[in-house]
Amino acid sequence: MKSLKYTFFTTISLCLFIHTTTPAQQWVNPNYDNHRLDCRDLGYPSQNMIPADNSYITSLLSHSNGLIYGATSGKTQSYLFLYYKYVNKVRPLGKIADQKGVHHGLLEGKDGEIYIGTGLNMFAPVKLTKDFPVQKFAIENQLWKDICAPYADYDGGHIYRYIPKTGDVRRYKIEDPCPVEDLGIPVPKNTIYAMTMNPKKTIIYGITYPEAHFFVFDIASKKTRDIGDFLGKKVYNGPERHWRTVPRALYCDPETGYVYTSGNNGFIFRFNPITDKFEKTKIRLPGEYWERLKSEDYPVVEFFDTDCEGNLYAATNDGYLIKICLETEDRIVLGKPRVMRRCRAMKVGKDHKIYMITGELDKICKLHTYDLAEKGGFTELGLFAVDRSPYYQENAFSLDCMAIGTDGTVFCGESDRRGKLYLYIPGSDTFKGDYNPTNPVIQRMDYDTPALIPESL
Repeated sequence: MKSLKYTFFTTISLCLFIHTTTPAQQWVNPNYDNHRLDCRDLGYPSQNMIPADNSYITSLLSHSNGLIYGATSGKTQSYLFLYYKYVNKVRPLGKIADQKGVHHGLLEGKDGEIYIGTGLNMFAPVKLTKDFPVQKFAIENQLWKDICAPYADYDGGHIYRYIPKTGDVRRYKIEDPCPVEDLGIPVPKNTIYAMTMNPKKTIIYGITYPEAHFFVFDIASKKTRDIGDFLGKKVYNGPERHWRTVPRALYCDPETGYVYTSGNNGFIFRFNPITDKFEKTKIRLPGEYWERLKSEDYPVVEFFDTDCEGNLYAATNDGYLIKICLETEDRIVLGKPRVMRRCRAMKVGKDHKIYMITGELDKICKLHTYDLAEKGGFTELGLFAVDRSPYYQENAFSLDCMAIGTDGTVFCGESDRRGKLYLYIPGSDTFKGDYNPTNPVIQRMDYDTPALIPESL
């Protein structure tokens, strides 16, 4: 009798467990048609796949040849890769010298070459000191020492040049080096944190971390002018409190040649290439400031991008999206799609929408859009959840970069130890203007070699 009661109780409990847990298995996204989201491994397992712990995707570039290039960061090694749309796969392109990280550091040159700014892995944990003297600004002073410690014996981030026309046609094993040309170290003992180019694509402007130096690199002469720390004050606005608050983006105005970024007290500053000096504008980023707080800090720009009409947009570490008018030095706050801080990536799509990845470090990221049409407003597309059962299921929580393909596909890079490239294909009803996703004009690569579909794929 006791055994019968036990069996009955077990059966009822199991039925209740199945009933209550079954709905939780459907973790696909309810906010859009789920076939529009997919992901790709960074190579083939046991052949050329970029290994775990070195596959944090931290930079993406949409190239004029129609391909998507990306770079990873990791514990021991950084890799370059491309997404080859003609076979729908990712191809690793080898190790980027002996570098460990690339942070928002891919640019396309005037002849299609790719410039890569490297450094240490920004996701490496910072060893914080527990015991230190109690004095004024004791926490800030000790935090700065801890942040600088990994850079004490570091030579500095390099600028490399990669030629797609010759590099893409090769087949790479995972141990093979990427065929890059070393152009030198712009600022010693610093990671290259953000880069942009002048309109003629002869000069690279960059920001370094942790010392926040602004540099001007002449591509032809391979010489650097170090303008120095343009911020001056060291603040830790977060949301990653163990990082110094340094802007993660630069924008070069194609009309004037001025280089814009954010600076002290949350104001937008511009670098004048004629005077080699920074000038403060009247534009100030929205966010929390220190007037009634014990710590002094301010927000910074995470990303800049422009729409097809040349309008400039910026996203901040507080998670705000703003529209900037450089001529009148004014800005319009478009809003904040999420209570959680930080915009991890932002790009203007080909469907008159701005795409944003939101979420703090070690939190769950979500994909949002802002409609640039008259109605405006944010739309949450939700989590990065891919369900291709029974073949594979993937769920990304941390993503840090984005690129828009020539056909409007939104590429998002997962910044995790087994990073994958996520692809979101917008619905056909969202496209406006001359773009037609049902009949895209695909330009094949204008290389001297045919088709370039590697045998390894």
